[in-house]
Amino acid sequence: MHKDLVLINNSYLENLSLRYLSSHLKSKGYRVTTVHYEGRKNDVFKLLTRQSLESLAECCREASLVGISLLTTHQLSRSRQIHAYLAPRIEAKIIWGGVPVICDPEFYLQYTDYVCLGEGEPVLEDLLQGKDPAAIPGLGFRSGDGSGQRNPLPDLLEVNAGPLPILDLEDGFFLQDDGQLLPVQEGMRKIHQSYSILSVRGCPYHCSYCLNSCLKKTFAGKGPSIRFIAVQRVIEELERAKNRLPQLKRVIFDDDDFFLRSESDFKQLCEAYARKINLPIFYLQAHMHSISEAKVDVLLQSGIKLHYLKIGLQSASVRINKVVFDRHFEKDSFLEGLRMLSAKGVRVMLDVISSNPYETAEDSYASLLFYDELVRQNRKLSRTKLPLKIYDHKLMFYPGSKLYDRAKNDGFIADDYIEKVLLQRNTLRKLEEDIDHEAFVVALVNRALKARPFLNPAALLLRVLRVKPLYFALYRWRIVNRIYRITGVNMAELFSKN
Repeated sequence: MHKDLVLINNSYLENLSLRYLSSHLKSKGYRVTTVHYEGRKNDVFKLLTRQSLESLAECCREASLVGISLLTTHQLSRSRQIHAYLAPRIEAKIIWGGVPVICDPEFYLQYTDYVCLGEGEPVLEDLLQGKDPAAIPGLGFRSGDGSGQRNPLPDLLEVNAGPLPILDLEDGFFLQDDGQLLPVQEGMRKIHQSYSILSVRGCPYHCSYCLNSCLKKTFAGKGPSIRFIAVQRVIEELERAKNRLPQLKRVIFDDDDFFLRSESDFKQLCEAYARKINLPIFYLQAHMHSISEAKVDVLLQSGIKLHYLKIGLQSASVRINKVVFDRHFEKDSFLEGLRMLSAKGVRVMLDVISSNPYETAEDSYASLLFYDELVRQNRKLSRTKLPLKIYDHKLMFYPGSKLYDRAKNDGFIADDYIEKVLLQRNTLRKLEEDIDHEAFVVALVNRALKARPFLNPAALLLRVLRVKPLYFALYRWRIVNRIYRITGVNMAELFSKN
């Protein structure tokens, strides 16, 4: 059957972009098929099998237009593979989109004829209508001489107009390694019990390592940087998901900061969710500055079961946050916020970023002092079995971010960084090179948070490491790395298993 558009989600199902694009274009009468390659985060570099590529080409053969969505730069190799296989085998033009493409369109135009410079709904609609590429706002394309052209961006969309971004069960498929196209509805029964949703689009912060800083600059003057989705729309989308997917057991709010709403709107959302949806929330994300005790009380008193609240710490060094990460950090207020959450029994996941070439021994020591204080206060107040856990991520430099440009100028990354690093590994610290001082300290802290108050060697060792000369020697001489190279003992793993 002829298809107007095939959208290829080169990522896992939680990439919500295709849900928005498909719903919009279907509401305009277009025939849209979505294909998801359900590779998990550990498989981000995995290429498609020959059978999968053949099946994908057959799916796209009758299409008028094909779109490839990238959630992250790490997916570039697979996107290039898909494009190179499809281009000589189908008649349709191929367009790439996603945040990485928006933030570095010239780079991606070397691989494709068209790129989305912003939100894709109007761009895809104009292409399907056959409009001249030079007259399509928000489109980047290669002209006849091969040079890249960028059309002006249109205004941002009104998030409370148009159709709800419903997951496509009728014309959506999972692409399997054996080439089978498994209907989404069937695949959801087998592997998916969560539903991801946005209630807020945009991020108010401008962290140097994050592409949100690029997006804010790109869309400046095109509309509000924070767009709140109306409560009734959020609830209606979740009601439809719950009715259509009876196997669902939990919801994920993928907002950059769920707590940005006013107290009245926040209360309305929580109460409506508890009354009409009443599924556990697997996690919420928030910045400590937006979390208030009043909102936490509303969340808890509504009866919503929250598994985790994810908060970005990134570094406990004031200097690193201010000078390198462009983040505001106050140790005392952060600890007070964690104290409040722990006292109320809220389980917290703290994200930190390590392997930072801008970090000094003083910065690392400041983090250690923070961790030690955190362990001591949390053990006094916690009412949960594991109230707090730290997740350690390797600092990666993404094209389009402020920190990428700075690191290149400062000589910390080379011109081939994308090919040699971003297409080889991600932020998960699971490689041999990650068996280092930072991993050891985080493992020590997590063990100290988890173990019993008495006879806790991890907490005791943290106190010993407060001796500054000892800690500086451990840091500067990379003792943890040396021990591993000489003996094969992974000290971080040792404490993780104790």
